[in-house]
Amino acid sequence: MYRIILIDDEPLILAGIASLINWEMHDCCIVGKATNGHAAIDLILEMRPDIVITDIRMPVMNGLEVIEACREKDCEFAFIFLTNLEDFQLAKQAVHLGAADYLVKLDLQPQTLIQALDRAKEHCSRMESHHNRELYSILLKDNQKQLERNYFSQLIFQSSEGPKPPEGLRAPENPGPPEALKPSEHGPAANPEIDELYKNIYIILFQMRPEQILFGQPEAYDFQFIASQLLDVVSGIGARYFSAHTILTPQKDMMLLVACPKPESDNVKSFSEFCTKVNVALGTYFALTALFGISQRKPGPARLVQAYTEARSALEHCYYDSALRIAFYRNLDPRLCKPAQREFNINFLKKSMSAAVLENESQDLRDMFHELSELFCQYKPDKTQAVSACINIYSYLHDLLLKDGSQDSDFPYSIDIAEQLSRLASLDDILLWLDSFCEKICAMLTDRKEKRSDKFVYMAKRYIHEHYREKLMLSDIAEYLKISPGYLSSCFSRYMNRTVSDYIAEVKIEHAKELIDSGQFLIYEIADQLGFENAYYFSKVFKKVTGMSPKNYECRNKLGG
Repeated sequence: MYRIILIDDEPLILAGIASLINWEMHDCCIVGKATNGHAAIDLILEMRPDIVITDIRMPVMNGLEVIEACREKDCEFAFIFLTNLEDFQLAKQAVHLGAADYLVKLDLQPQTLIQALDRAKEHCSRMESHHNRELYSILLKDNQKQLERNYFSQLIFQSSEGPKPPEGLRAPENPGPPEALKPSEHGPAANPEIDELYKNIYIILFQMRPEQILFGQPEAYDFQFIASQLLDVVSGIGARYFSAHTILTPQKDMMLLVACPKPESDNVKSFSEFCTKVNVALGTYFALTALFGISQRKPGPARLVQAYTEARSALEHCYYDSALRIAFYRNLDPRLCKPAQREFNINFLKKSMSAAVLENESQDLRDMFHELSELFCQYKPDKTQAVSACINIYSYLHDLLLKDGSQDSDFPYSIDIAEQLSRLASLDDILLWLDSFCEKICAMLTDRKEKRSDKFVYMAKRYIHEHYREKLMLSDIAEYLKISPGYLSSCFSRYMNRTVSDYIAEVKIEHAKELIDSGQFLIYEIADQLGFENAYYFSKVFKKVTGMSPKNYECRNKLGG
């Protein structure tokens, strides 16, 4: 059943056309009517008819404009125009636009309408046939690309001699390779058609990375979604530079291209321009960039495993020298990227870091992170070692700060940090992450320093009041609080406007005055009870605090002064 929409600004014309024939007998049904162009467009886009019969001349928007507006919105249908005798020029435009027919209103008869409908139905059939051919062509192309992806994926990752894909890289999801391409124990069966298409091939392997490396932002980049959006972009760029290319669907942050340069091209220039344009697209749409590793030329798909190994080596070269960005395997100098040959252990820094955190000394911690960065630069740990060291430091400081009162919400889960670190493409990226992590912790320490200093002062005062009978030293109190004497002295002076020693003296002398007032003890006995070395030193401190000697204080009290 063909679905029909009628459009005319005269309601009588609409009614006349609707009643002119028995529509169902001609496999048609009227699904809507409109009396102006704007309403017609909304109705057409909503109903998606097979055939539109419209007046060619209407106020505000004529029939031609209605058809063109619908086509701009990718709405296709057959159409018949209704005209008056004086609309001959518009009728010619209608035919040029692709009208199935045009009918003069005054001469409109059932038979002419039926004939016009038959021509519109034929037009619908041609459109459907054309659409099916387009779909078939697209399916053929998609099937060919899928065959290529399956074939190359098996050659690289599933053959008996091939490497396993790195974490983060997988073959595309699909129902399974065709029988002819299933790997045997010696690898996948050859495909002469693809082998013929892909001669003189290269592998380009690239890893995406954030333009800005910040601690604790793994949720900011959904690499799997980005990769799905990037496929068409990379494929479009590749079509400009390669006579044939296939992209293996990545997981997370990697893409692999099997590329065949155009015969007349300068390969180095073509690859460099391709990589640059991919980076521009990454930066423009996703705030990402990438590092690229490119293999040497291989004579055909049979050498893809070796090409993949070379591309991986080139990409690893970028890990040690991210300024390189695009590394060609043939240009590698192995002397420039020698990783540490011994265990990369940073545990010796933990004790100092612990002291800095407990005392909220952000500058001390910053100095230690700087020392750690220098070790990374000097010993060039490989990625596994570097990531392990970063997770080690993160976990240690995370646990330390939680025990010391920080909120768990201040820190991502360790597994998220490990995930983020695993995506960093270069040693420089890891150093940037370390610097960002350091600044995060130092900001916390600076904030906590103000909030916790009064706590230490309070605890120190309480300790002094509880132990005033002992010989109190700054170092004893600091040891009890598990902070350094210098930090305690600084906090105390800032909050109390006096030194710890002065406060100890004041507390002791207040108790001394009570003992003197009791009249039960001699001066030397009081000095001994309050932890003074001798009566002379007690008298000296007493006078400094009160402005008089213990004897004068005792006499004044006796005299009622």
